[in-house]
Amino acid sequence: MPGIFGGDDVSAIVVDCGSSTFRIGWAGEDTPRGVIPTAYGWLPDPEEGGDAISKAAAADGNTTSAEDAMEGVEPTGKSTSAAGASTDANETQPDAASTSKSSAAAEKWRAKIYGEKRKRFFGDIAVGMYREGGEIASPLNDEGALSSTASFLAQTEYALRASLQADPREHPLMVTEPSWNSKEMREEMTEIAFEGLQVPAYYLANSTVLSAFAAGKPTALIVDVGENSMSAIPVVDGFILRKGIHRQPIGGRAVSRALFHSLREPPPQSPRAGKLTEIFPHYLIQSKVPVEPGRPPQVKLREDRLKGSTESFRMYHTLKVLNDFKEACAQVMEIPWDESHALQRPSKTYEFPDGYNDSFGVERLRGPEILFNPKSWQGVGDVLPAPASGTADYVGLADLALQAINSTDVDSRAALFSNVVCVGGSTSLPGLTDRLSYEISIKAAGQKIKIHSPGNLVERKYSSWIGGSILSSLGTFHSLWLSKQEYDEHGPALVHARCK
Repeated sequence: MPGIFGGDDVSAIVVDCGSSTFRIGWAGEDTPRGVIPTAYGWLPDPEEGGDAISKAAAADGNTTSAEDAMEGVEPTGKSTSAAGASTDANETQPDAASTSKSSAAAEKWRAKIYGEKRKRFFGDIAVGMYREGGEIASPLNDEGALSSTASFLAQTEYALRASLQADPREHPLMVTEPSWNSKEMREEMTEIAFEGLQVPAYYLANSTVLSAFAAGKPTALIVDVGENSMSAIPVVDGFILRKGIHRQPIGGRAVSRALFHSLREPPPQSPRAGKLTEIFPHYLIQSKVPVEPGRPPQVKLREDRLKGSTESFRMYHTLKVLNDFKEACAQVMEIPWDESHALQRPSKTYEFPDGYNDSFGVERLRGPEILFNPKSWQGVGDVLPAPASGTADYVGLADLALQAINSTDVDSRAALFSNVVCVGGSTSLPGLTDRLSYEISIKAAGQKIKIHSPGNLVERKYSSWIGGSILSSLGTFHSLWLSKQEYDEHGPALVHARCK
């Protein structure tokens, strides 16, 4: 029965997989126990492609005891695994006891899922470690929906053991989903939980509703600017208004691409002495010599790594450098774009891994402008993805929020205007909330506008996980769990009726 999993008897596990990071932790805690990149590294592994656990068992270098986090480690601490070839992580074999207890159906399902012949590496250090021919991929597509069942299952298994040292068969599991998730994906997530992880109880929660729950607002407009997209979604009395869902594939990664273009092609008015031609990540640098600001870098590269790097691996590290630059220097102007005002703003100095350094002024302001004025970047290189066929042109974040509000009933609009909640890592850009408030106030004159954005960056970045932690720890929530018995009787389609 679902009720036996409620209350304080058994701690639930909350999993929140975003475009940038994968969060996992115990229900009732303030922050997730484990935060790892959603991206994972992989190498072709034709001989061991069917081994479920070995693909998830690359240890995260941030953990203090990587071996203890792996399945297959005996109670005495002696690992039954063999050392990995390219990392200091150990790859382990499946636990014979747990395998024998698995049902034939579950084993058949897992064998089908793990048909991909890949050796996977999870965790910040393991993903970023150079391996000749190593690729970088994600279990999610650009829409935030599940694209690789095997990779998501392997990543969850890794996080459970590396971060929580928990057996999923002993704990209820809550997983978050985007508001635009399809029915097929919802059923597939349910199968992963019950067939792959063999959890005793499960719940699939809407990430937007959880963000509103974390903010303590049953009615709110959730403005989420993530890695790959930005969205404005109205929540009224704890329920999503489907007709009000508005989203665009413009997020933190688009800002990074715009910043890169601004660094390579500075405006004529820029006082910079030189321009950035290419980004060389840390793993390619063998040695470098300090240079004057604006001068070309004097760097010696690792030629073997330059030739052995795949496009996806180098792009992953290039985006990490651009993300660091974005966090250190980028800023959103508090008023609509004005070149003369931007030129008067103070500059910030930054040094890239190859030694190139300079003071950046208008460039650090032009990139984030893509969030509020995407048309200014239309047709500029590959900064903006092409709009989907049959869709309207991209609009700014303020217009997106207004479209979402105007899609709702008139009676709800006043409450939404006064409860605009900003979440997502990219909303931490300085000046973003001020600009959003200014533009909405101008375009919706007469309305009382109030922007709510948690001052704590952790609360803003992990708002959906925090909402799930609060919700699943409530004693009144125990009746909502979907139990294994119910799943066996009705199948994965039951998730649509139980998890609305």
